[in-house]
Amino acid sequence: MKKIILFALLLIFSITSFSQQTTTATTSAKTDYLKKGKNQNTAAWILLGGGFAFASTGIILGINGSAEELVGAFTGEQSNKLEIGAGFFFTGLASMLGSIPLFIASSRNKRKASAVSTSFKIETGSIVGQAAPFKSGYPAIVIKIDF
Repeated sequence: MKKIILFALLLIFSITSFSQQTTTATTSAKTDYLKKGKNQNTAAWILLGGGFAFASTGIILGINGSAEELVGAFTGEQSNKLEIGAGFFFTGLASMLGSIPLFIASSRNKRKASAVSTSFKIETGSIVGQAAPFKSGYPAIVIKIDF
């Protein structure tokens, strides 16, 4: 019975130690940072453009609403374009202000992506041979991370 349990444990240990990974992590930090920075930059431009469109619409509605308010003061009619225009304007302004942190985060991620780099380099080192020491080249991996 002890031999069977010992054999089963040995079998389980050998199966888990020599297994291959089912998921591969092939993405590097540089490509992740570049993709994240590009997505943030796109979102920031969409917020800025949409906010500008909303604010412009709000200004136009506000101008029309104030003109109608002036005419309505004499005719007795009420218009709510002024309030709607103010709502559009402040929504657009908030959207434009919300794009600023995304532009900052985008540039930060772009800077991080340029800071992380890997390369191969041939290093030289002294090796003691049969007669005298001599210089020999060997490959090395260089990982550079700037903060």
